[in-house]
Amino acid sequence: MESQRVSVVTGGGSGIGRAAATRLAAAGDRVVIADRDAAAGQRVVATIRGSGGAADFLPVDVASEASVEALADAVERDVGPVAVLVNSAGVLQNVAELATYSMDEHDKVWSINYRGTYLCCRAFAPRMARRRVGSVVNISSTSAVDAMPLIAYGPGKAAVQQLTAILAVEFGPDNVRFNSVMPGYVLTEQMQARIDAGKRDPHSMQGHSALGRMVTPEDVAEGIHFLCSSAASCITGIVLPIDAGYLPAVTYLHHPGLGGVHPRRTDKRPVT
Repeated sequence: MESQRVSVVTGGGSGIGRAAATRLAAAGDRVVIADRDAAAGQRVVATIRGSGGAADFLPVDVASEASVEALADAVERDVGPVAVLVNSAGVLQNVAELATYSMDEHDKVWSINYRGTYLCCRAFAPRMARRRVGSVVNISSTSAVDAMPLIAYGPGKAAVQQLTAILAVEFGPDNVRFNSVMPGYVLTEQMQARIDAGKRDPHSMQGHSALGRMVTPEDVAEGIHFLCSSAASCITGIVLPIDAGYLPAVTYLHHPGLGGVHPRRTDKRPVT
């Protein structure tokens, strides 16, 4: 009998990570929820188990090399050989300018979003390579390719994309695939908190997409599930946009002939 595939999802206690863990478990994986927030992680485990799935919680601080190495050791020892890694642990950033943005905040964003992804790839990928099986999905963002006033977050996500491409080639001979998803504006708990605090305009975020809506964590989870599946066995080194059509819409809607108003939308408020 074929053994159950083991998937590790960092940041699995909330947002995209929680949705990805739930989706992978529904497909039959034994999922390890790795998160700093033990209570949130245990809630996800309980939900998955309550639906008949298999899940475990292990703590991790992805900004800590020792913590990441301890996670990899614990999973391989106590759960099983890891076949899938989803690097979803991350933090958002509010609008900032170069001269006034705190270096502590800048370094925190990079230590979690980029360095945390790097450390997790380094801890798990060589183990996958030795077994000649593995799939890693990293989380990018449309801010990696479009200039936004996110002076730490955007460059960090661009670095994640470059890292993904580099590792796809390095580990290709070992049959370990590396891909990334590029979400648009995702309605996670972190995003909702910023909306509630007046730091984000939901109308603008919806209006800047071709579909006129925000992305849900479940939308992103479906893309992650696909990239980790046998249907994507020949796909590596790519960036998959899951953005409700943000990337084409952002330039289309700002053409001076339109004045920021979509000619076929019933809501005629200009997109700002």
